[in-house]
Amino acid sequence: MTYLLKKEGRFYYNRRVPALFRRHDSRRFVRFALNTDSKKEAMRLAFLHNEQIEEYWKQLVREENKHNNALFNEITTSTKLMAVEGAKTIFEAPKPVDAAIIPEARKPPSSLPPIMLDEALDLFWDFAKDKILNKSPNQIRKWKSPRRKAMENFIQCIGNKPIINLTRADSLKFRDWWIDRIEQENMVENSANKNFIHVKTIVETVSENLDLKLDIKHLFGKLLLMENDETEKLPFSSEYIISTLLNDEKLAGLNNQARGVLYAISETGAGITELINLMPSDIILDHEIPHIIITPRQKNGLKTKYRKRAIPLVGYALDAFKECPGGFTQYHDRPDSLSAVLNKYLREHNLLPSENHTVNSLRHSFQDRLLAANAPDRVQADLMGHKFERPRYGEGATLRHKLEWLNKIKLKPIMDLHGQVLN
Repeated sequence: MTYLLKKEGRFYYNRRVPALFRRHDSRRFVRFALNTDSKKEAMRLAFLHNEQIEEYWKQLVREENKHNNALFNEITTSTKLMAVEGAKTIFEAPKPVDAAIIPEARKPPSSLPPIMLDEALDLFWDFAKDKILNKSPNQIRKWKSPRRKAMENFIQCIGNKPIINLTRADSLKFRDWWIDRIEQENMVENSANKNFIHVKTIVETVSENLDLKLDIKHLFGKLLLMENDETEKLPFSSEYIISTLLNDEKLAGLNNQARGVLYAISETGAGITELINLMPSDIILDHEIPHIIITPRQKNGLKTKYRKRAIPLVGYALDAFKECPGGFTQYHDRPDSLSAVLNKYLREHNLLPSENHTVNSLRHSFQDRLLAANAPDRVQADLMGHKFERPRYGEGATLRHKLEWLNKIKLKPIMDLHGQVLN
């Protein structure tokens, strides 16, 4: 990494203080001018500065000192380019540390301090950057939130201890802590299991990256609780969707974009996040087969790599996109907000048959209709964005092939001029 920042044509050294050193250097970023507008020169200077700064951080750790502005400025200002001899660059070494600036500078070196559980989470963010490369800010927030909460719960239960001192007893204590919550607070087993998985992943990632050699299988094996099947989200029947859930009069209080998303889910099986993040170029209405294209974009990653797909528009979904041809812009990258709006409206107007029904039940209903129609597995996977378990050959189902099956499971009936159902 070059750790360069360009501003108004000039380059700056710019680096976030690594989590491993934040106990000794509380600054969030290190940033200073390199006094050049040449990127090549800036890269050379940044490389040199970075080596000296990393050595400075290691010295703070060895000597158990805190960041000192005077010493830091002396180190950075003494780092100068001296000469170039062929491909070899010779630099002036930093000036020796003045013991008067840091009285304990001559203390004997000591080992690195233990990494505490709360520090492990900060390290995890750095080590897991590849997981958020194509996520939007909202998606990053949603990805981080449950992992942060899981670690907070773990620390609340066993205390903030060094990660290398974790024991199997700590994990079992955390499991018992969750069982008590489930019994006393009427929580579900799935919440506990997600906590166990997140904590295990964080500890395992930090251990692997820092070569701590923790026995992850022993620490976190066989913790998961058996989940209650009664909490599974239920699908709507087709009759209920047509007569009640998507009844225009019953949805009159919803704005047209929120109502349009309900329509679109019911006939495409797409998820809320996928639908609200469609761009105008993804909505193809002037085609022989009107369709939408769900595709990943930088900072707006899909849930899995299998979700990229094209879906023909029929029935309610076609109506929705004709009304909103530019997409559902009011809720762009705000899936939680829209889910809250929709579920609140449906509950307040008694449009959900049970507590186990939500807006996402429409997606389950869509898949159930595909199964009932005996749609081929490949077609189901291509429409739902699911992994196809057998080897994939070719491009998959065509738009026309998908359209044939969507017309077979379409919810909105076709009426003649007299209001009679034709299909």
